[in-house]
Amino acid sequence: MRPLENNFVVIGRAGMDMYPDPPGTKTEEATHFFTSLGGSSANICVALCKLGARAALVTCVSDDAIGRYCLNQLDAYGVDRVHVRFEGGEYRNSLAVVESRVQDHQSVIYRNGAADFQMNKNDIDAVDFSAYSAVITTGTVLAAEPSRSATFHAFEKARAAGLPLIFDIDYRPYSWVSAEDAAETYSRAGAMCDIIIGNDVEFGFMAGDYEKGLSKARELA
Repeated sequence: MRPLENNFVVIGRAGMDMYPDPPGTKTEEATHFFTSLGGSSANICVALCKLGARAALVTCVSDDAIGRYCLNQLDAYGVDRVHVRFEGGEYRNSLAVVESRVQDHQSVIYRNGAADFQMNKNDIDAVDFSAYSAVITTGTVLAAEPSRSATFHAFEKARAAGLPLIFDIDYRPYSWVSAEDAAETYSRAGAMCDIIIGNDVEFGFMAGDYEKGLSKARELA
């Protein structure tokens, strides 16, 4: 199949974000909240669609009202969700409670038993990579199995299809067993990718020293 121009496949999570309302309210003082689609990869898909590109998300969502909320939001933004699978049992979608404050800001994120970490190699094998023009993923998807192995499997299939790989480091310490595991896994992923997106802190983390972050970025360039 000839790939469509500006047609991206994005691997990672979709979740629900909750914001105290009105903006500026502290969570512990809130009586009203409003919701929005969350998850780095889902948000990347939305941004691509808003810019006129096509985007398909590959992930798992919980088989409950929160998972269905995520699907409805993906539909509303025009994101292709043919590769989004329900995961049953006790797995749950990510939930973030985020304050819209500049000072004394808190974001509280719940990731225990996250459904998106259940994405596996079968989910990747269902994707026809030849239909896409590039693959995008975020670092959080590498934090646990079977999602980690599935993502590296996707890298291999994308390479075989001749697709560029775009990697957003997206380091979230609470998702990882240890900083050492995260740094090693990120370095492995970074070495396979064509474009790596990160900030000073994230490249410094990969280098093991904040002051060496720029050198690490240059090494991976």
